Amino acid sequence: MNTKTLGYSTMIVSAALMGCVGLFARNINTSGDVIAFTRMTVGAICILGLMFYQGKTSLIKTTKITSTVIASGACLGLCLAAYVSATQYTTLANAVFLIYTGPVFSTILAAIFLKEKISKLTASLLTAVFIGCLFIIGIINYSASDGLTVSLSFSKENFIGDMLGLASGVGYGLYLFFSRYRTDVSSDSRSFFNFLFGAVAIGVCFVVKPPSLADMNTSSWIWLISMGFFIGFGALTLLTIAAKHLKAAELACVSYLETVVGAGIGIAMFGESLTLLQSIGGILVIGGGMGEIVISMTKKRVALKNSQLEH
Repeated sequence: MNTKTLGYSTMIVSAALMGCVGLFARNINTSGDVIAFTRMTVGAICILGLMFYQGKTSLIKTTKITSTVIASGACLGLCLAAYVSATQYTTLANAVFLIYTGPVFSTILAAIFLKEKISKLTASLLTAVFIGCLFIIGIINYSASDGLTVSLSFSKENFIGDMLGLASGVGYGLYLFFSRYRTDVSSDSRSFFNFLFGAVAIGVCFVVKPPSLADMNTSSWIWLISMGFFIGFGALTLLTIAAKHLKAAELACVSYLETVVGAGIGIAMFGESLTLLQSIGGILVIGGGMGEIVISMTKKRVALKNSQLEH
């Protein structure tokens, strides 16, 4: 098995496992922040264990802790807490599609604060994602009697979950944005501090609103521990392996498999359904998020081939 095949194989399994977050969350009788705290804590312990095994713990000691390092980890933790909570209040498809609006918010923040220019292509892709969100949460709707309508009235059944989904997307965008400030930090150290400060951020929320484990039965504990192992240790370990063999853009493309798995589980296992507009919205979110990555990769390959032909 060559390195690219290994990279894609491990990343596909990792993304598929991450797509199962909603499945685990709906079988655990506690709030999303408790589940997310467990996920972040297990992640931190696993990364620390792997770094100790590989003799890389010195990287943690030499990493300069700045406000952006803390902020990126905190945003990741709060983003995951909002996402897990969203899976408990809305459809899995809505939750997973909405968290993947994160790259849109990151791009907008970069344009405002880092003065990065937004090309016409990027602007069109961002517009596609924005319209997709409006389709998913029902601001733009369609019925046989009224046709295509635009309204600020939300679905009562999914309102809380959809808003949590959007909040998770904002948190994900902030995490991506703050991560750009410290490109000097190694991937292993960054992962450790992301999980550590993510768990700390959720822990601070526990002080304000103490979590309840009163409804946790044996089945819930088994699901929670299993989630920590499979989605915490398993997905994280596979992602670490994939990151060694794939470029960032390739990792980003494969990660969108999570949306398909999440939506598929909701439909197959929980009898959820998507309207035509919600399905189109999901496609717009995925297409808008992946579009620029794919085009950028294509341009690089064409440029490489042209340079090889010239020589």
